[in-house]
Amino acid sequence: MNTKRTPLIMFLSVCLMVLVAVSLFATSARASDDGNSIVHESADIFYYENGAPYIHDILTNHTDKTIIETQYCMLAYDENGFPLELYWNFLDSSAESSFENIVQSEEHILPNQTEEYHGGWSLYNEETNQVAYSLLCLKQVVFEDGSIWNHPDYEGWSERYIGKEISVDELQNYYPYQYHIALD
Repeated sequence: MNTKRTPLIMFLSVCLMVLVAVSLFATSARASDDGNSIVHESADIFYYENGAPYIHDILTNHTDKTIIETQYCMLAYDENGFPLELYWNFLDSSAESSFENIVQSEEHILPNQTEEYHGGWSLYNEETNQVAYSLLCLKQVVFEDGSIWNHPDYEGWSERYIGKEISVDELQNYYPYQYHIALD
């Protein structure tokens, strides 16, 4: 049996093309995530054994700083995209219902770490059985070095979503939601 050897120049050309292709893909992936972002990967509605729903969110820190605290807004929508006015804090009987809930939470999310909580925000009243979608938006992030990022378009986000009907398609495609972080 006779076999032909691949010429050295052909072998090197193929290796170079593979190297260039890999470099291009790596560079474009890095360019889309500029290293200064935080991503809300998802905020899903799950159910406890007793059938009560809760909001479970996943956050990824693509900065070079450790996140120690977040403040964010939560919204809920039914299966048709109508906003739900809920009693968000079932432990406080004096709390009024509202379309939004502002939550402040202590964190410890290292750089390039995804933090997935094992629980979530419990929803324990009659209206919560209608919750099909939840939108979350960071309002403020505090980092371990003391620096603070305030969402520059939080007011615009609030005007766009709080108490407003949203298309089901937009609700289904909201995540992942990326925040571009600019610190002084």
